[in-house]
Amino acid sequence: MSERIESESGVHLSIDKRVADDKVELTIRTAGCKDCLLHWGVRRNRFEPWEMPPQEIWPRGSSSYDNVAVQTPLSEQDGQTGVMIKINRNAGFGLIDFVLFFPQEARWDNNHGRNYHIEIPGAEVPTGPSLDKRLESIAAEIIEKEMSGNSWTLMHRFNLCYDLLDRIDRDDIEGLALIFVWLRFSAVRQLDWQRKYNTKPRELGHAMERLTLKLAARYGSNPGERKIIRLIMSTLGRGSDAQRVRDEVLHIMHRHHIKEVSGHFMEEWHQKLHNNATPDDIVICEALLHFLKSDGDLAAFYRKLEEGGVTRERLESYERPIRSHPDFIPHLKEALIRDFEYFLGILKEVHSGTDLGVAIKAAQYLFDQEMHVLADDIRRRRDDSGERMCNLAEKVTEFRRRLVKKSGSDKGAVRDLVFLDLALEDFFRIIVERDLRPDMNTRLIVKLLSLSVDNMCLSHEDGQLLNCLHHWKLLAKAPDFSERWALHAKAVIERIETALGRHVDEYNLLLQPKALFLGRSFKAAPWSVALFTEEVLRGRPSFVLSLLIRTVNPILRKISNLGDWQIISPGRRTGKVKVIPGLKSIEGEHFDHPVVVITDKVIGSEEMPAGTAAVITADTVDILSHVAVRARNMNTFFAVCFNPEKIGRMKRLEGRQIELWVNTSGEVAFEESAGYPESAIMPGAALMPVISRPAFRSYVIPMEDFSRENVGGKSYNLKRMKGRLPEWIR
Repeated sequence: MSERIESESGVHLSIDKRVADDKVELTIRTAGCKDCLLHWGVRRNRFEPWEMPPQEIWPRGSSSYDNVAVQTPLSEQDGQTGVMIKINRNAGFGLIDFVLFFPQEARWDNNHGRNYHIEIPGAEVPTGPSLDKRLESIAAEIIEKEMSGNSWTLMHRFNLCYDLLDRIDRDDIEGLALIFVWLRFSAVRQLDWQRKYNTKPRELGHAMERLTLKLAARYGSNPGERKIIRLIMSTLGRGSDAQRVRDEVLHIMHRHHIKEVSGHFMEEWHQKLHNNATPDDIVICEALLHFLKSDGDLAAFYRKLEEGGVTRERLESYERPIRSHPDFIPHLKEALIRDFEYFLGILKEVHSGTDLGVAIKAAQYLFDQEMHVLADDIRRRRDDSGERMCNLAEKVTEFRRRLVKKSGSDKGAVRDLVFLDLALEDFFRIIVERDLRPDMNTRLIVKLLSLSVDNMCLSHEDGQLLNCLHHWKLLAKAPDFSERWALHAKAVIERIETALGRHVDEYNLLLQPKALFLGRSFKAAPWSVALFTEEVLRGRPSFVLSLLIRTVNPILRKISNLGDWQIISPGRRTGKVKVIPGLKSIEGEHFDHPVVVITDKVIGSEEMPAGTAAVITADTVDILSHVAVRARNMNTFFAVCFNPEKIGRMKRLEGRQIELWVNTSGEVAFEESAGYPESAIMPGAALMPVISRPAFRSYVIPMEDFSRENVGGKSYNLKRMKGRLPEWIR
C-alpha cells in the first residue's frame, strides 16, 4: 500500500505501508529535500489529541521536542531522503500526524495549520463515543486546534467559532449544539484560555463582539435555532470596548501612585490584564474588593478566589503569573474600593454578557417608559425576600414578556435583548432558589409555580406547558384550597412533570453524546463530562420549576389524601432488598446481583451504584436531580413512598428477593420472588421492546374489539374507561 502527499511548500512525500503479522512498517520518502526534520506524533483516531510516540518506535537519530513530539531527520537512502517507522498494530494508534521543519531556514510546513496525516493500516484502535458524520469534520478541526499544543487563546477560539458557524446550515440544531458543548467546556475552564500567545484586551473584545453579533443575526432570522443560540450566548461575554480594561487599570495605578514594580500584586495583575485579560479577572477583582473590605484579610481573598474557581495554583500558572499577595494600604482603602468597583463593571461589560446590571445598562436604549420603571424596580429591590420576593419575581417575569415583544432586524439590538433576557432568566432562578422553603405560605408557592412555568415558556416554546400555565392560573384564583382543588392541581402538576421529563430527555439526547465525544478528546475532568447536561439544566428555568414541584407535591398530597407514592422512574424489577440510611453511603459500590435499595435519605447528587435494580426512598426527590436523571437513563426503578407503614413493610424484607412494579392505580406493588429470572432486564440495561408485526385482518377495529394485543395502551385504557366517567366529561 502506498500514498502520496504534496506539502504546501511543494515537497513531494511518498509513503509505503506494509503489514507484517502484528507490525506495521511505514516508510516515508522524499526526493530533493535536504536538511528536513519530520516533526511527528501519534493519534488514536482523528478526534483524539496528538500524543508523544512511545520511545520504542522512534527511528534512529530521533529526539524529543518539548516532550510533546518527536523530531526525526529524513536521512539519505538510495538517493532519496526517508525514514521508516515500525509500530505494533495493537498499540492503539490509528494515525501518525506530522509537519515538516527546516532548521536552517527556521521554517515550518504544517499544511496551513492542519498538519499532515498518515493512516496506520490494520491498526486495532478502541472505539469511543461516536458523532454524526456531518459533524465529524467540524469536530476534528475543533479538536485539532484545541489539543495541538500550538499558540491558542480565547481570541483564537472565538475566531474559529465565527468561521465554523458558516459551515452549519440553517436550523441545524445538532451542529449548533456541538458549538455550544465546545464553548461550555471552555466556560467551565476545561480548555486552555491562553497558551503560548499574548492577546491585547481590544483584540479579545473584537473577537467576542463579532461572534455575538453573528449569533444575534442568526437568532433574529432563524426562530428554530433560538433555544440553542441562547445556550451558546450564555457562555460568552459582550466584548464591548475592551481597551478600557487596559486603560483603566493604569489610571488606577497612576491615580494612587502604585508603582509598576515587579514582585508586587498590582503590577503582576496589571501585566496579565495587558497581555491576556480573561473572565478570571472578574473573580480576581471581586476577591480584591473582598480583601479591601475585610481590612486586608488574605484568607478572605483566597477564599473568594476559590469560590469563583480560581485557585492560587491557577494564578501562578498564567504566562504572566500572579505570585504575590495583594497589599493593604489603610488610607487608600475607600478610594481603592470605589475605583475597583468601577473597574469590576468594566470587566463584566467585556466578559460577562449575562450580568444583570451590565445587561440592563447595555439594552436600556431599547426600553419604553414602562420597561424603564420595571428595570429600576428590579435593580432597587433585587434583595427582597418573602412575599416581596414574589412581587420581585412577578416584575422580572413581566419584564421578560415585554422583551419578547421587542423585535427587529438590527443584530446589535437583538444581541442586547438576548443578553438581557438571559440575565433576567438567571436572576429569576436566583431569587426563587435563595428564599424557597418547605414551610412557605401555600398561596405564595402556588403563585411562584405559576411564574416559574411562565418563565419556562418564555425561554422554550412548549404547547403542553402553555396549556398547563393557563390551567394553573385558573387554579391559583381559587378562594381556598379544598380537597377537590388539590386533586385538580395534582393533575396539572403531573402534566407539568411529563413536560419537564420530555425537556430533560430532549436535552440529554442533544447534548450528552457530544459532551462525551468532545470531553474525551479534550481530556476534560470526568465530572464535567458525566454531569454535563445536568449542570446545564441546573442553571436553566427548568430547575427552578422542578424545585417548586418538589415543594408543592407533599402539600397537595396532604390536602387531597392522595396515594402514598411518587414514581420517578417506572418499570418492573426484581432484586434483593438492602436497607441503608442514605444513598450516599453506598456510592461507588458495585453489586454482583440485582439489589432493591430502601433508603431514608436521598440528596440528589449521588451516583447510582452498578447493579441497582430499584431505589425506594421516604425522602422527597427533585425530578431534575442527578440521581433522578440517572435513574431514568439507566432504567432503574425509582419511587418515593410517603407512607411510613408501607416503607416499613419493605424494610422488614431485608435480605429477601422481591419483585416490584407500578399497578394500574399508580401505586407501587411488590411481592416476594423466588429468584431473579434470566430473561429479566439487568439494572442499567437499555429497554429494548420486542415488537412483532400483527397479521392484517381489517382496516378498522371497533372499540368493543380493542385488546392489549391489537391496540396501544392509550386506546385500550379508553375502552376500560368507557361508562365509568361522569357525564360532564366529554
